[in-house]
Amino acid sequence: MKQTLYKRNVPLFFVYQWLGMFVLDRAIWMLFLVSKGLTLGQIALLETLYHGMNFLCEVPTGMIADRLGKRTSLLMAQGVGIVSAIWLMTATDFYGLTAAFMLGSLVHTLQSGAASALFYETLKGQGRRHEFSVLNSRLSSLALVSMGISGMAGGALSDLSWSYVYGGKAILHIALLFVIWRIEEPVVHADEPDERSEEAEAASEESGKAGFDRLPLHHQIGAIFRFIGRNKAFAALSVFGAVLYAMFWSIGFYSQVLFEQAGLSKGTIGVVNGAETWFSAAVAAVAYFGERLFGRKGTLYVAAFGFMLAFALFSFQTGGVGTITCFFLMALFISGLEPLLETYLHELVPSAMRATMLSVFSMMISAGMMVTFMGIGLLADVRGLSPAVQAVMIGWLPIMAIVTLVAARIAHAKWCHKPVH
Repeated sequence: MKQTLYKRNVPLFFVYQWLGMFVLDRAIWMLFLVSKGLTLGQIALLETLYHGMNFLCEVPTGMIADRLGKRTSLLMAQGVGIVSAIWLMTATDFYGLTAAFMLGSLVHTLQSGAASALFYETLKGQGRRHEFSVLNSRLSSLALVSMGISGMAGGALSDLSWSYVYGGKAILHIALLFVIWRIEEPVVHADEPDERSEEAEAASEESGKAGFDRLPLHHQIGAIFRFIGRNKAFAALSVFGAVLYAMFWSIGFYSQVLFEQAGLSKGTIGVVNGAETWFSAAVAAVAYFGERLFGRKGTLYVAAFGFMLAFALFSFQTGGVGTITCFFLMALFISGLEPLLETYLHELVPSAMRATMLSVFSMMISAGMMVTFMGIGLLADVRGLSPAVQAVMIGWLPIMAIVTLVAARIAHAKWCHKPVH
């Protein structure tokens, strides 16, 4: 029976998610760079280069996953991760730290589309594709719990020595090698007629009988652009998610410095970030209930406009309690959206292009991060961090509002099978 196919994969994915999201420096990496003598402007440049690396490598690594196998891509990521962690333990200047972070960026791109695609194809091969939304919410919840615990652990370890933090990261990558080695690579079959959008069908037909993964590189790139051009819903939802996530992640990173300026120790900052991720985990675990309540279009509106309000309030907070409260509110809306938006994107992509197109989405987020993170960092060096966040917020809000309205309209028309003019 189909249910017995790749039977090890689902429980192994839960182990992979736990270990992979046990990110010891998640809540304190900016503090690590500050301890090395970097200014906020230099950190902003480093982070922009990091996401520039993401931008350049997302699609090529997505193609590697589709051509050589998602499992192969994940194994390669762990090998690079070990080198990156060891380098961070020994780097002492801006250039060495930047090089080590660039390797960390490559780890992200090798994993970003491959992991989700491998899990989706596993469920599809078992005839359980309809369970992806629920199981993905549980995986997201588990990831957030892991991130919460690791944030506190990383904060405590950093009070002892930064070597413990990055030595621990190297050990986690080694453990992940063994977990991924046990995962079976699903055989990618043609999409069933009732699962395919018109755009996905057209993309598959363009691939020819040889399949997308066997096309020459320039033909693959052409197929990607044609797919995006035909699939307005995928393009709109990707831009929507990229603009929203880029700002949330940028603010999440800079909140480390804001919390420290408010007098919190590194260990306490780790606790705050840990508590936020546990809170987000609970929200992500029941995200599909929110979709049942508001509908798909309503979910996009609630997440986007709720975050926008929370972000505006966050920008003008001066006390620790208010800043932390608004920080949690922003996390509420994002964590309720993430597993659902990922499901919507999966539904629009054919199997042969799955890792590649998810990497395109990640590439869009990286492009947004280069703008938002760098903008805040450069302004912060001139005006201070809080005024910089306020200035960027005022410029970003109308852009996000327009993107949300357009994306919700296009996606709703697709979900209702209505033509978009």
